Amino acid sequence: MRALDRGWRLRRSRELACALACALLACDLLGGGSGGAGGAGGSGGGPPVPSWQPAFDASATGWLLSVWGPPDGDEVYAAGGPPEQGLIMRREGADGPWLEQELPADTPGLNWLHGLDADTLWAVGNGGTILRFDGTRWSREESTVDRDLWGIWGLSEDDLWAVGGNGREEGQATLLHYDGSAWRQEPLPEFERARVWALFKVWGVAADDVWIVGQRGAVLHYDGSAWSERLVGASDDLISLWGTSSDRIAMVGGRAVGIVVTWNGQDFEHHSLSPLPGLNGVWMDDAEVIHVAGTENTLASVDFDSGKYFEEDVLEPTRVDFHAVFGDRSGQLTAVGGNLRMTAGPYRGIAVTRPIEDAGGDAAGDGS
Repeated sequence: MRALDRGWRLRRSRELACALACALLACDLLGGGSGGAGGAGGSGGGPPVPSWQPAFDASATGWLLSVWGPPDGDEVYAAGGPPEQGLIMRREGADGPWLEQELPADTPGLNWLHGLDADTLWAVGNGGTILRFDGTRWSREESTVDRDLWGIWGLSEDDLWAVGGNGREEGQATLLHYDGSAWRQEPLPEFERARVWALFKVWGVAADDVWIVGQRGAVLHYDGSAWSERLVGASDDLISLWGTSSDRIAMVGGRAVGIVVTWNGQDFEHHSLSPLPGLNGVWMDDAEVIHVAGTENTLASVDFDSGKYFEEDVLEPTRVDFHAVFGDRSGQLTAVGGNLRMTAGPYRGIAVTRPIEDAGGDAAGDGS
């Protein structure tokens, strides 16, 4: 029985890793089109930004897929782990060490973090996993689904959204809502675009201004009473989104070529960042600067209006894929990821950091 159990766990681990890699890297198993034409790329064109340095040794953490910090503290959290063993690291203060957090037993790999303050956080992950941190310990919440969850967001403890889906079967796109007492699955509108079987991230400005991005360029908007589809001119998967206000929102994704879709309150603008590869993560603090993270060691800053970008150098000797980027209250930008294409393991993470000092001047790509 032990040999059979080990064999089952190995097969399940590889299945989860393949599903993760497909969703995180928007690979061909999930379908979609090419990124489109763009301008000349490469580093340079603007004044130098501070170099990226290791945040901590992530060689044994497994993949790191999310990074987040509270608006009222200097702590920062990073989440991920191998597919069947979740992990959360916490930086203790602005200059403190990163320490591993104790999680409930049998917590599988974790995919995203979100919080309200230093004592109120959630993490979502494989198999419908939802964890909550109360300032002292992490505990499991009942999610009512067993599908992988990729994103979570909300503005209060009684109004949270989570999204997920496996991306390979009809009817798998998942939307959950928490009303302060229980997580419940919510109905989705009928998609105009075909084969949207996964939703990847949710983010909003207010309770009546919430956005979701997903497979094959799917975008949903919630106005406080109903969800509706928005057609934004993208056919590749959109993996993540962030913004600073209702008229400054950036969505990122792409496969062979990175794309950024911006919303200025009236119109969507589609920018191809060729030759930058597909993008997975985005964060904004300045309304004019979009920080992006992507495959093949990609970290860059993008001008919101023009789509021009400045690619940043990462001193990493091996090819890695960044999956998330976040700026914390102490003034540090942190990006995390790993060898996300190694679906059979060993699963290696990466975490790098630099001060938040944005590139200016002329950028490299034309963002057309």
